[in-house]
Amino acid sequence: MSFVPEPWAGLYFALVGLVVGSFLNVCIHRLPLGQSVVRPRSRCPGCGEGIRWYQNVPVVSWLALRGRCANCAERIALRYPFVELLSGAVVFGAWSLYGFAPAFPISAVFALAMIVLFFTDYDHQLLPDAITLTGLVAGLAVAWFNPFLRGVGWESVWSAVSGAGLGAGLLWGFGAAYEKIRGVEAMGLGDVKMMAMVGAFTGPVGVLFTIFGGSVVGAFFGLAMIPLRGRSLQDTLPFGCFLAPAALLALFFAREVAEFYLGLVIPSR
Repeated sequence: MSFVPEPWAGLYFALVGLVVGSFLNVCIHRLPLGQSVVRPRSRCPGCGEGIRWYQNVPVVSWLALRGRCANCAERIALRYPFVELLSGAVVFGAWSLYGFAPAFPISAVFALAMIVLFFTDYDHQLLPDAITLTGLVAGLAVAWFNPFLRGVGWESVWSAVSGAGLGAGLLWGFGAAYEKIRGVEAMGLGDVKMMAMVGAFTGPVGVLFTIFGGSVVGAFFGLAMIPLRGRSLQDTLPFGCFLAPAALLALFFAREVAEFYLGLVIPSR
């Protein structure tokens, strides 16, 4: 059921999302390097000077500094305010749809995790355990009242467990088969752990939707990039970049798409 918040509540959660987005930028940069996301405080990657609190206000500071470090004038990537704005939009959108229902924090946290996984995979071809395994545990922990899973109570718990198992099993099986046939590694264990997390939040139907959607989009994108960059198909595909948006769509639409498809294949009498 849709929930239309009063304007001030919506603004509050949008601002919360911006602040969370600033933290996500830290996670995206540090987690693949094995660094703490808490200490030390944020620093300019160019000169190493610590960023003061008033220079770290989401989006506003980037605009005020014209996208450059206040100390050395090193350019600050546009991605930083983009991630902040995207996070703000995600939290605001989840609040606008669900209000204080359990679907709000569940969908918001899942979407924010997908943002981190998208960019860490894009930058480093790495899906950090701090996100995937923590997300898997979180997905199983909230399964009892997760409205995006099939059924309620123990049925939804079983949906989460079976979804996690199916997600990990399918990705591991595909990777093992590809490696045996082609003699090269198709994907790492990070993708397997990511799909276990996706399954815990979306169930078996969400897993199938995510793998199919991510594979189709990834294949088209990879084939399109070959003539542009002269690279092999394997080189152009950080698979997590395609799984992440597909998983987000799966959370909201997988069950409806599956029901529509089954209605076409098995028409009711």
